[in-house]
Parts: sequence; C-alpha cells; structure tokens
Amino acid sequence: MISYPNTMSRWEAFTECGRIPEGTRPEIAASWLRCRAAGVNPLQGKGVQVSAEELRLRLEEKRLLVSVAKPIMNSIYQVIKDTVYAIVLTDQDGVLLRTMLNKEIEPECAKVNFFEGARWDEASVGTNAVGTALTDDMPIQVLGDEHYCESHHAWTCSAAPIHDSSGRVIGCLDLSGKAEDVHPHTFGIVVSAVSSIEEQLNVLETNQLMNAVFQSMQDGLLVIDTEYQIRQFNERLASIFMLGMEEVRELDIKELLQDVDLEGVFRNKSRIGYADCTLTVKGKKIECMVNIFPYTLDERVVGASLTIREAVQVRKEVNQLAGFKANYRFEDIVTHHSYMKEQIDFARKIARTNCTVLIEGESGTGKELFAQSIHNASTRADGPFIAINCAALPKELVESELFGYEKGSFTGALREGNPGKFELANGGTLFLDEIGELSLEIQAKLLRVLDNHKVRRIGGKHERMLDVRVIAATNRDLLEEVGQKAYRGDLYYRLNVINLKLLPLRERPEDIPPLARLFLRKCNRENPGPAKRFDSAFLEKLQDRQWRGNARELQNTVQRAYYLSAGDCIAEKEAIPVRQTESGPSDAHLTRFQASAPAGLPAVKSMRQTELENIRRALAASGGNVVEAARLLHIGKSTLYRRLAEYGIGRDEA
Repeated sequence: MISYPNTMSRWEAFTECGRIPEGTRPEIAASWLRCRAAGVNPLQGKGVQVSAEELRLRLEEKRLLVSVAKPIMNSIYQVIKDTVYAIVLTDQDGVLLRTMLNKEIEPECAKVNFFEGARWDEASVGTNAVGTALTDDMPIQVLGDEHYCESHHAWTCSAAPIHDSSGRVIGCLDLSGKAEDVHPHTFGIVVSAVSSIEEQLNVLETNQLMNAVFQSMQDGLLVIDTEYQIRQFNERLASIFMLGMEEVRELDIKELLQDVDLEGVFRNKSRIGYADCTLTVKGKKIECMVNIFPYTLDERVVGASLTIREAVQVRKEVNQLAGFKANYRFEDIVTHHSYMKEQIDFARKIARTNCTVLIEGESGTGKELFAQSIHNASTRADGPFIAINCAALPKELVESELFGYEKGSFTGALREGNPGKFELANGGTLFLDEIGELSLEIQAKLLRVLDNHKVRRIGGKHERMLDVRVIAATNRDLLEEVGQKAYRGDLYYRLNVINLKLLPLRERPEDIPPLARLFLRKCNRENPGPAKRFDSAFLEKLQDRQWRGNARELQNTVQRAYYLSAGDCIAEKEAIPVRQTESGPSDAHLTRFQASAPAGLPAVKSMRQTELENIRRALAASGGNVVEAARLLHIGKSTLYRRLAEYGIGRDEA
C-alpha cells in the first residue's frame, strides 16, 4: 500500500498559510503553487463542462486515439466493473472524451462533474492526476489529500500522458477510485495501458518503423494482406503461439481466425477488438485479447495488423486491481483454544499441497479467514484468490458465474463472451463459500470440473485447462444431506479430501475476551477521539452469552457498546443482557422456587448442579481420563475441557 503520512496537515498548512510543509512531494508542491497562482479555490473543484459542439469536435479530432484506447479500456473494465473505479480517457487539454464506470461510483462522480465533456486541467480543478500528468508530462498518482481541492480528497487517481510518434502529448489515461481503495497496481496498469496505446498508434502512424516496433512490443503482432497471407510478425507472437518462426509462417490464417470478422475490417475500413478470444494454433487453444486494424495504402485497404496479448497476462494485472487477493494469514487468527490451535497447525501443513479442502462450521466461525490463510501459506500466494458466495448467486446465473460463457450464448451475454470465476482464479485459489446451496444440476457440473481440471463455458465448443485449487466451506451437515439424497455423495467426497471443522464461539469461551479486544481496537482505529476500554464486568457479561452468531455477533455487540458508551470506559450496562432462552433458568431462580415450594415437595437441583455432579461421576469412573469421561457423558472432548475450566475442577477430582 502506498502512503504519504500527514498529507492532510500539509494541505491545511499550505491552503491556510501558503507554506510548503516539509515532506511534501516536489511534484505536488509545484502543482499547489501553480494552483494558488491561478486562483483555484481549494474549497471547490468541479469539472468545467464544455459545450456539446466543442466535445463533438474534440472527439472527431481524437478519433484515432479513442479507437485505439477504447478496447484496452474495455478489457480492463470487464474485470473491474464491480469495483469502485472509473477508467477515463482525455485529450491533451484534460477534457474527458470517454469514461467507463459502474453505477456505484456515479453519485461521487456527479459531485465533482467527472463525466464526458468536463475539463479536468489544473486551472479548472486544481491538483489532480489528469491535469498534473498533462502539465508535467509524466505519469503520476495523486492520493486523497494531495489533491488541491478538498472535494477531491475522497479520491485516488493514477494517470499517464499519451504521446504520438513524435513525442507530442495528445491525451491522458486515468484510473480513479475511492481513496481507501488505493492500490499500487493501479499506477502500473495505467502506465502499461498507455504504453500499449502508444505502441499501437505508432504502428498505425509509421509503416517505416514497422520492424523496430514489431520487435519492441510486449504484445504479439501480426500483419496480413487481404488474401490472408502473412506479411510480417514479431518474435513475441511466436512465443505466445509456442511455435518457431518458420512454423508461424506456415499457419493457415483463415483457420486461425475463423471466429474473427476480418472481412468486416476490410470492408468497413474499421478496427475491431475482442477482449476475450480463443485462437486455435495447430490444435492448441490460445486464450488472448485481439485488436485488428485495417492497413491502408492510398485510401485502399491492403491488409490488417493484429495485436495479440495473452489473456493470462491481462487477467493477472487486472485481478490485482480488482482486489482478487487474500488479506489474512494464520497469524491473524485469534484463538487460545487448544482444538482451534490444532486446526491452524493442520491447515499450515496442508497449505502447500494442491488438495481440495472442505471447511465446516457455523456462520461467523472464520471459514474464509482459514481459506485466505491457506492461500497465503501456499505456493499459489502470488496468484489470485477469488471468493464467491454460492448462496448469494441467482440460480439462473450460477453456471455462467462459475464457468463463463461464449459470445451470443444467451440473451444479455457480452459480445466477446466472459470468463467465469474458475478461469479468473487460474494459477490461484477459488473459495466456494456456502457450497451446500448449489443445485444438484450445478453440483454435477462442478464435479466434472474438479475431476478433469477443465472447464467448458456455456455455449463453448472446447474445454479449457485449469490450474486452480478449490477450497469449499459450508455451515450445513453435508454428509447428513448425502444420506437424505439432498446432496451428491460423489461431490461431497471429492470436496472432502482434507477436512477442517471449526468450533462455534460458545464452545471456546476463552476466545471471547481476546476477540472482543480485537474488535475494540478496530473501533478505536476507525474513530477519532480518546481510545476506549472495557471494564472487567463488561467482559464477564460477554462470556455469559451463547453467541449463536459467533464472531460476527460478538463484533456487532462490541461495536454497539462502543457507540453507546459516553465515556472512555465501556461498562457492564452497555452489554446486551443474556437471554433466558440461551442460558436457561438461573440457580437463583431455582433457590427462590425451592424456598417457596410447599412442604413435602422433593428438592429440585439446578441444571448446573446436576451437570457438575455428572462430570464428577464420569471423571471418577474413567480414572480422570477426559476422553473416556466425555464418551460417558455423550459430549465432545473440547466441550468437557471447557466445562472443567468453567467449574474450576481438575481431571482427578471425583
């Protein structure tokens, strides 16, 4: 995570006193000075809208730039469309020409007029990635309070200027999102995308430098004539196709591009892009992103140039931006319970295998925490970690979300098709939460993928190889459901290669105080003012509860108490009272009942007294053997250990 400490105090010092504080980045300081000199109001900062006619003229002037940049922007957007990021293309004056964003970020964009036709140079909206990158002619990332205008402090922006073949600035590409979602890969993705745009522009603008450009591009490049004969290609293309140079020259282009509308490119003299394309190269399936540009001579189309980038590379870069990663490690799991510690040690051992894992436990017991920790301790730690909640998916979309679909496979499908979560997780881990919610039909298809390590998209004609580790989780008793024919037995045993069972919080009360303190520290970090603390009575009150919602319920309770507490000490009264349905009648209630009972009525023992006597008898009968005593009592070993600690008795007591 990139951070520049104390930027807020620096911004305030400059806007109030006009002094550049020590530690301010030079490029930011220079921009602030320019903004002050230009009379930019730091308390405003809304994009200035140009007229519709001016925007039309600017789009016409930058038609080539837009056509080259649009498929690259679209490829990134297809993967990050569910995140709070916007992708923006501007001209050399900072006027927004094309934007791609999801509905969630639109209200924030509206506040600062971050839409097509708005001018975002420094003179209009102060220090920002677009305006400052264009002014300094260099890529830049502007974080939160480094923006000159206060209304932009909630944003993080990464931008890089775009140059033509002569080095003249002709535009800018920008990725903007919420400041709390800042990620170092956004800057790298922008720089990489701009590099690709500039390279493609060079190809279209200068035929004379074709060979030099071919061999320097990171993408595969292929030039053909209108008779489908190969005229030129680069070494990168041969590498992507896994062929020798001579083998590339022998390729049948019509067969290679059988699913590509080359005739449309020749006929309409217009480029076409495929964000998700599968090429068949001598029997091998190559997944890639393809852009095709008509090649003209004296206004006559004489061929086409194709840029080809491996899909795995595109997805790797965009997965990082989209947040497909695991944040937790085993060190982050809070527990003092011996059984849970054993489960952590076991999970560490199996992390470096590729075996499928099934994690069982109630909701809120930390199943995803274990899944992320296993991923980060595995050899796949550098790959994507993709989590999907099977219960949250609409039934009609489960198959397409998991396995993807080809173009035109159903109404509403994207023109290029779309990879499923299995493909996006290639090289990493796919976490299938609430696996017990899948229908029997999807269970059968999932079993096939797990057995063959291949996936076939909806409407697809071929299977794609996978290198994915699957970790599944459930809060249901799948084995019981197998017996009731409600779940496929073959899938259960395929998932249950390695099994982890997580205890509910009520069976490990020793974890309640440390977890509560963890949640309190989080509240203290997220809120200004003096740090709050618990008093001992509050913690004791927490331990009286059954916590049917486990850690999630405990976290909610701590948060509630934090915000209800007026002082810096959270007292017992802020805890939610223990429900009688959870704890049963108290010993005090029974004592009062016995005292008021009619004479001659037999004495009634409390449930705790009865339980204590039974534990003592079982320990005596087993000679202090806890495992045997637990068997006699028909309870789990861990439950008996908890009862022993609760009653303060040793194993040898009878």
